[in-house]
Amino acid sequence: MIVFRRARSMDFEVIKGILEKVGLMTDGIEQHIDNFMVAEEGNIVIATGGLEIYGDVAILRSLAVLPEFQGRGIGDGLVRALINFAERRGVKKIFLYTRSAKPFFEKIGFLAVDSEELDKKSIKSLQIDQCANSSILMKLDVNDFFKNIKCRK
Repeated sequence: MIVFRRARSMDFEVIKGILEKVGLMTDGIEQHIDNFMVAEEGNIVIATGGLEIYGDVAILRSLAVLPEFQGRGIGDGLVRALINFAERRGVKKIFLYTRSAKPFFEKIGFLAVDSEELDKKSIKSLQIDQCANSSILMKLDVNDFFKNIKCRK
């Protein structure tokens, strides 16, 4: 059985290892570890994802599922858990950068947007610095998500 839970500080090295294995950046995760979640199977962490929360805006980052566990809906479940987590913290909009997972995030309800939609002056994220020029920016309105929950097909 897959269990989704908040990450603990002791999960940091495992989270870092998963991100390195799938080729995602690890810079800045330690500062936001309290807003990360993990997926476990049999007490083994197999996936992770996190949020950088800036008031009522968040950046979803570092979504990664170990290759041998991909294709089982774990990433989808983790994103939905993070959206729920964000909503409980007063987040209204969630942004993310992606190079190759646009269709995956569109199924959940994220939309590609222009970079002007993200107020880069008030959000001090390494994601912006390292991803903005090479990735697609996507946005989810949290209230709209809960009005129109999209299920995987």
